[in-house]
Amino acid sequence: MYQESIDLSHIPAEGLKVQRKVHPNAWKIVETDWKSRGELEFELFLQGNARKAAIEGMFTAGITANCHRCLNSFPLDLRRSFHLTYLAADPERFAKEEVELSGQELEVAYLEGEHLPLQEMIQEQIYLAVPMKFLCKQDCRGLCVHCGADLNEVECECPQDEMDPRWTKLKTVLDKSK
Repeated sequence: MYQESIDLSHIPAEGLKVQRKVHPNAWKIVETDWKSRGELEFELFLQGNARKAAIEGMFTAGITANCHRCLNSFPLDLRRSFHLTYLAADPERFAKEEVELSGQELEVAYLEGEHLPLQEMIQEQIYLAVPMKFLCKQDCRGLCVHCGADLNEVECECPQDEMDPRWTKLKTVLDKSK
């Protein structure tokens, strides 16, 4: 993954704007059901200092995902805007075993030192933008449970009325109620 950090102690009073285009090989991510593709572009606006920094950001990136229904690969474009607040680490507070967090603190991250590692922040945002379930299209029909045919491409000859034997007792009860 691409490496870059910003020294928060040198942010000008008017803020700092950062724009980057990261080469595909520099931000390569390979997961079980998706992988990065194309350039990663991001834009950040940083304000504050090493004690407290506010970041407004946006990124666009492409991935190649495997559909969870039909298993075919397809391109997916990710885009996310985000707002983050970073605070200097508080060793006294971290030393406590349990600390109750307020609602505002759930949106805060803590830094160790004066440098903000951009690659970690952007990678976190990429993972937050990836959907939980990949579908090549909203009405993807998936694979036939009997023969494995891609139902988006062919109509298989497998019986569609076949019922799981564990449900047969319930079906007889439903038929009697009609």
